Amino acid sequence: MNAIRYCPALSLSLLLLLTLLPIPAAAGTSRDSSTRFLRMSDNFLILYDSSTAMDVPYRTSGLSRLEMEKRIIRKSAAALPDLGWQAGLYSHWKGGLWLHGAGQGFNPYYATGNFDKKRFSAAIDRLPTRPSGPPMLQRAMMKLEHLLGLGGTTQVFLFSTGEDARFPGLDEPDPLRLARELAARYDFCLTVISSGRTREEKTLLENLGRINGCSQTVDFDTVAAHPEYLLGKLYMDGDTAFANVLFDFDRSDVKAGYRPTLNRLGAFLTSHPQTYAILSGFTDAIGTEAYNIGLSERRARSVQKYLTDNHRLSPARLLLYWYGKQNPVADNDTAAGRRLNRRVTISLRQKR
Repeated sequence: MNAIRYCPALSLSLLLLLTLLPIPAAAGTSRDSSTRFLRMSDNFLILYDSSTAMDVPYRTSGLSRLEMEKRIIRKSAAALPDLGWQAGLYSHWKGGLWLHGAGQGFNPYYATGNFDKKRFSAAIDRLPTRPSGPPMLQRAMMKLEHLLGLGGTTQVFLFSTGEDARFPGLDEPDPLRLARELAARYDFCLTVISSGRTREEKTLLENLGRINGCSQTVDFDTVAAHPEYLLGKLYMDGDTAFANVLFDFDRSDVKAGYRPTLNRLGAFLTSHPQTYAILSGFTDAIGTEAYNIGLSERRARSVQKYLTDNHRLSPARLLLYWYGKQNPVADNDTAAGRRLNRRVTISLRQKR
C-alpha cells in the first residue's frame, strides 16, 4: 500500500475550512440557537433620493446614479431575511408639502408597517428612475420627525448628494442642526449613503453620520460594489460567523493572541477576491450607552486596521458595523460573561 503523502496546500485548505466553521453560541446567549438570523434593529426606513442631482452617469455602468441607487436597494432588500421589522420606503419629496408645519413630506412607496418581503420588493419596483425636483436633504430632515417615534430602535438609510437647496431669503433651518435635534429626541440611527462631490457636500454628509454613536456615513461606491451591505446592519447571520476577537476591558487594541486568527482571515481573503468581511464591534454592559457605542466602533476599526496594515487588504473589503452592548452572547453579571461580550465578530459575505 502506498504511503499517504503530506500535502502542505491541502493542510492549509483544511485549516482555513476549520477556521470558517460557525462558532457555537456561549452559555447564557440571548440568541435562539435554532435561529440562523438575529435581528439587530426593530424598524428601518429608506429615504430614496430621486432628485435631478442624481441624474448623472454612474461610472461606466451604463446607468444613471439614480438607476444604480434603485438597483442597490433592490439587491440589498433581496438579501434580507424576514425578521418581523416595521419598514418604510419613501422618496424625499411630495410636491407642495415641504412646509415645516405640514404633517407629510415624503412620497410613501411602502408606508411604514410590517415588513413583507414580496410587497416591499413590489414597492421598490415602483421607485422612479426619471429624476424630478431639487435636492431634498434639508426638507428630508425637516420632515423626518413624522416618520420616527416607532417602538424600539429605527435604522434610517438616507441617500443624498449633500447639496444645499435652501431658497435664498427664506429662514430654513440647517439640516445638520435638525438631524442633531432629532437624534436627541428619538431612538434612531442614521446611515447616510453619500454621493457628495464637493468638499463641502462630503463634509456635511460625514457630519450627518456622526450625529450619534450608531450613525455612520457610507460612500455610494461602497454600497454599489456591495449592495447587501446597505441593509446588512439590520441582522447578523450566525451561519457565516468567523472566530470572535476578544478585548480587554475598556480597550480596543488587538491582543497578540488573536493575530494568528486574523492572519488566517487575511490569507483567506487574499486568496478569495470575491469574498469580503463584515466586522461588527460589541462591548459589555459596563458604561454608558454612548461610550459603549464609540468603544465598539473603535474595536471594529482596530481589527480593520490590523488587516489592512498586515495583509494589504482594501478597507472596501473590510466593512464595519458597531452595536455597543447589544446582543450579549453571555451573562454580563459575571466577569467571564463580560469577557465574551467584549468582541468583534467577523462574518464572510460574497460579492453579488
